[in-house]
Amino acid sequence: MDIRERIANAKSPEEMEKYLLDLDSEFRFKCRRCGKCCKNQDTILFNTRDIYNIAKKIGKTPKQVIEECAEVYIGDSSRIPVVHMVPVGPQRRCPLLLPDGRCSVHDCKPTVCALYPLGRVALFQDVKDKDAEITRENIRVKYIINDYNCGSAKKRNTVRSWLAQFQIPEEDEFFIRWNVVTVNLSAMVRKLEENNCSEHTLQMLWNAILFALYVDYDTKEDFMPQFEKAEEYLLNLCRKFRDMTMDQRPDTDGAETAANDLEPVNV
Repeated sequence: MDIRERIANAKSPEEMEKYLLDLDSEFRFKCRRCGKCCKNQDTILFNTRDIYNIAKKIGKTPKQVIEECAEVYIGDSSRIPVVHMVPVGPQRRCPLLLPDGRCSVHDCKPTVCALYPLGRVALFQDVKDKDAEITRENIRVKYIINDYNCGSAKKRNTVRSWLAQFQIPEEDEFFIRWNVVTVNLSAMVRKLEENNCSEHTLQMLWNAILFALYVDYDTKEDFMPQFEKAEEYLLNLCRKFRDMTMDQRPDTDGAETAANDLEPVNV
């Protein structure tokens, strides 16, 4: 059982807390640059910033990066589109790995790669109404040490020093806002599915989410203002559907109408 399963299966907050790290927690790890973490790896999910940074680095569009390096599917638990890195070749190598074993996007590698062997989790607290909108005040950021089979335990690190080494901000505004958006989108879609929303409506929503969240970015422009625009659009979408489902009649005509009001997108 890996660390994320242990946390998910924890029977109490106290049991869960023993697996979590804060900024001054210590762990032992030294990277040997062996490249093992870039092979036989099938668990990398890209966030929006990862895709934008990779696209900018290699001179392609976010859509091209997704088409060439990843696959999109609807998450089993989140019920929203997720972008999953697809390994290549008999060694199941990262598609961004060069033939000599170096990373082609080392200076802007995906956050999950830069953090390794750490992982970062967003915990949601003080949520008293399951139908209420989640805000940044409900989020607490913690870290975990993933199971690993490479490197050595010769070097003592703190979470804080590890983040600094890879220029990852301690207070990562994007990470917090990303989690606010995705958890609200997830709640919206799951609620619609509970209300037996039509497949047609869900497909239109999923396309709109994928386009706004991952695709509709210009790498010639700064990232955060574009993400903030997508954030506003998607949170407003959540509010619109939440209002409908809270006083919704048994059918989903309102959801169908709202979905039909979405601008058509091609992804």
